[in-house]
Amino acid sequence: MVKEKTMTEPITVSELTQELKALVDSEFKFVYLIAEISGFKRHSPSGHCYFTLKDETSQINATLWSFRFNYLNFKPQDGDKVLIKGKVTLYEPRGTYQLDVTDMQKTGLGELQAAFEKLKDKLAEEGLFDAERKRDLPEFPERVGIVTSETGAVIEDFKNVTRKRFPIAKIFLFPAQVQGAGSIESVCRAIRQANKPEYNLDVLVVARGGGSLEDLWTFNEEKVAREVFNSRVPLVSAVGHEVDFTICDFVADLRAPTPSAAAEIIFRDKNELLERINQIDYYIKIYVKDTVESLKDSLENIKKSYFFNKPVDMMNEYKMRTDEIQKDLEKLIKEKLLRVKESLLHREKLLKSISPEQTLKRGFTYVIKDGKIISRKVKVGKDEKMIVRFFDGDVEVSS
Repeated sequence: MVKEKTMTEPITVSELTQELKALVDSEFKFVYLIAEISGFKRHSPSGHCYFTLKDETSQINATLWSFRFNYLNFKPQDGDKVLIKGKVTLYEPRGTYQLDVTDMQKTGLGELQAAFEKLKDKLAEEGLFDAERKRDLPEFPERVGIVTSETGAVIEDFKNVTRKRFPIAKIFLFPAQVQGAGSIESVCRAIRQANKPEYNLDVLVVARGGGSLEDLWTFNEEKVAREVFNSRVPLVSAVGHEVDFTICDFVADLRAPTPSAAAEIIFRDKNELLERINQIDYYIKIYVKDTVESLKDSLENIKKSYFFNKPVDMMNEYKMRTDEIQKDLEKLIKEKLLRVKESLLHREKLLKSISPEQTLKRGFTYVIKDGKIISRKVKVGKDEKMIVRFFDGDVEVSS
């Protein structure tokens, strides 16, 4: 036990920690806990598992070594409610206590998973998941809103995919807190804002990156589900990774496995569209040519028939009509081809006008720091080296 010391006889942190470890080891041989798993991770290549055990008010870190994991009769997941046998230990380097798990059995769904299933059943009975009410997305959306955090990778990934596939689309960010206290009302408020008529959105995306069941729980809340259901704008849910499912996914008009995949689903690739236009142009030419040839063949057959060999006047009349039809068809072909050509030139001009090179030509510049484009002054510190890119070259500057 720790011996009493006077102020002139202090002990070191290591000595105190060793004394506490000896006390814990002697007082707690084995304990049994009923708890819920959170933040479960199995490290590679060791196979050791690290996670948290919690109840309504408290939590403790836990470790499950790989050789013991192999004897479990289930695969632990976040939200599982389990019966644990383990030994309380004190980790000396950090002075923290944890549970060394020797055995673990599943006792049923964790509280979060049970709440998820209960709400899912309730909303399904009310018809919020019915396929009949889900709307198709427009083929060529030009105004798309996204409800997500204004920081992080989600918004940037979404914009990057959009720029590559359909650069003429306009993206509207409706920032929201997507995790923690206040996130439920924040997401609901952003969805309501995005539905205002002045934005005139074609599609709305609700998105966030992956995480544990707790991290994604905002999108399993009933208030958020009903706000998604009430959206006037067709809504795509892109919450978490491909293996993650939320209540929001079931209510939305469409689920995307990731935020980047949502952009790929919503926007057609501009290269595919140009190829499609070229194919249409080709088939129009083939169709018109075949039609003209078919008419000529029909007229030749009529000309050779016995009935029309005698009435020369009637045959001459048909010849004149044939010439007129051919002229009309040639005129129609010319007009259609001109319209297709004008459409292609317009699209080409539009795509060129929004290219980075044209933007620089108009007098704009952008700033590069550490090889990355920056757009906010808060990312620039004092005396930092940066490059300002103009149309005709770069200039190195200091902040």
